[in-house]
Order: sequence, then structure tokens, then C-alpha cells
Amino acid sequence: MTDLNSGDALSEWPVDGLEQIGYCPICGDKRRQVLHDELTDRIFNCAPGSWTLHSCQSCSAAYLDPRPSTESIGIAYENYFTHNDAPEYQALGNFAKVRRQLANGYRNRKYGTRDFPARSIGALAVPAFSGLRAIVDAGMRHIPRPTEGSRLLDLGCGNGAFLLRARSAGWQVLGVDFDPKAVQAAQNLDLDVRLGGVEILDVSTERFNVITMSHVIEHVHDPVGTLKSCFDLLRPGGVLWLDTPNIRSYGHETFGRNWRGLEPPRHLVIFSPASMRDALDAAGFSTIETQPYRHLCREIFAASNAISKGVDPYSSDRPSVSAALIRNAESVARRDSERREFITLKAWK
Repeated sequence: MTDLNSGDALSEWPVDGLEQIGYCPICGDKRRQVLHDELTDRIFNCAPGSWTLHSCQSCSAAYLDPRPSTESIGIAYENYFTHNDAPEYQALGNFAKVRRQLANGYRNRKYGTRDFPARSIGALAVPAFSGLRAIVDAGMRHIPRPTEGSRLLDLGCGNGAFLLRARSAGWQVLGVDFDPKAVQAAQNLDLDVRLGGVEILDVSTERFNVITMSHVIEHVHDPVGTLKSCFDLLRPGGVLWLDTPNIRSYGHETFGRNWRGLEPPRHLVIFSPASMRDALDAAGFSTIETQPYRHLCREIFAASNAISKGVDPYSSDRPSVSAALIRNAESVARRDSERREFITLKAWK
């Protein structure tokens, strides 16, 4: 097994690259208690320093303080590989190939994509398996079919994989990302992707029907300000879709400081469902809707268990997790949306 305890995680973050905030970045309340201390980067093993995660006593969000400044945060992303491409079709096993063909057939029928290779029977087969349908729909971020001139913005678009699928479905797409390599990779696919964050977009000239944020909001220094910018960029009736780790999840309760969703210091704020709704309300959104449940516990629990044992959470030889624990976690998450591993919401302007 790959040992993560021998890296540079215990070296120090540059002192001039730290900022102390002293209050919750969601609601501004100063009342808090330490949730976890002495946290280190045991996932990508590239960010130095140890970190304290506080729990807000008002809105229940969790946040790092002190935290990396906007100028220094890039240090934490040197080995970040979430922009890696999905496995090529030819590299998949036979079962995975069939599943992808069925999923493509389902997407093509429901969303109007042009994904191949595809089996048209997938339009009937995928809905028969609710777990698979939920995963495919979440991969499409529950977007509607576009009308003429409909525009979609993906914040933190990475290599543009989702933008390609949305464009295939007929959307006019734009992406932004802070990672120069990811931006270049997306631009090489003839996608309109720009380097930076939401602040680079001019609200007087840019308007969108849909904005998506997949595991982005937990990385930004000013989450409420970012959500307000999204609100301003949406056309009337437009929708924001977002996905982010849930600090109240069964996984966090089970694994504590070893839970995969913590990811210090890249995750600056980790929301509870209540604090996420508070932030969206503060940004001006009127209607907020929890999206359908999808199975996540197996992967998150396996990664968390590996972290707890000092093993690379993405290694092929990570230790197994009890099947009974996974079944119980899925049962809890299915019954109670407040305990799911991720918060997945739509919010309308």
C-alpha cells in the first residue's frame, strides 16, 4: 500500500501566506468551536502546514482559520489531479463499456446529447435501475433541454468534460477555471474557457440561463460573494446548480478528521445543508430544491478509510470497507437528505 505519512505534509505554510478571519465567512458570527485541529493534507500530499477547522455556532458551517491567502493558495494545488481525463473507452472492461453505451443512449434521448457509442435501449434500460439513472442525471447536472440561444456557464470547469456534453446537448457554453493547464486543455477542445473566477465576467454583457458549480464553492474565499455574482449573471428565471461536501454527512460522523470531504487546506468552507441554504438566501435566490439522491457512500467511505490508515485514497490497493457499513450509510442517506455525503441543489433567480 502507498504510505502517505512520509511526505511533506508536516512542513510549514509560509507565514506571510496566511490570513486570519476570526468569524464565519457565511454568516459573519464569531461564535465557534474547534471541530478538528492539526489537520494535514493526506489526499494529494502536496500542501504544507497543519490546519484548524472551526464549526460556526450560528449557521453550522465549518471553516479553516487561519487559512491560505488568495495569493498563496496555489501552493495547495501543485499535485491536484481532479482535472484528469476519464478513462478512454477502449481501456474499459466489457461491463463498463456496456454501461457507458446504455448511459449514452439514455442521455441522448433525455438530454439531446450526441454521445457515442450508444445503445438506444439505454433510454428504457437506465430508468429501470434507479441508482444508475441518478448517477447519469447528476453527471448531466439535472439541466433541462435548451431553447434557442440558451447559455450555460460552468464555474471551475476543469478540462471541459461537462462543457463538451452540455454543448452536445445544444447549449451555448462558457467555462472559467483558475488552473492554466486545465484552461489550455479545454481550449484545445475548441471550448470557450477563460482563466480566472467569476469576477472576470462582466455582468453588463454576460447573461446565462444556467450556471453550474461542481465542487467549487468549498474552494473559494468568499462563498456568499461568489453566489451573489452568480445571481447577477443569471437571466430572470435562471438556475444555479451546485454540488459540495456536506459537513453533516454520515461519512463525516463516521470518519471524523479522516473524512474525504475535509481536504485541508483546499476546502476553505464546508457547508451544512442549512448554511448552504442561508448562503443562497443571502445571495438573493428565491427557490431552492434538493436534487435526487445518488449513491456516493461506497467511494467516499473507501477513500476515507484509506486516509485513516495513511494510505493513498486513490491507490488500487487501498483497504476494503465493510459492506454492512456501506449499506447502512446508503440507507441513512436515502432517508435523510441532511445526512448525504454531498449537498446537491438547484436555486432559481
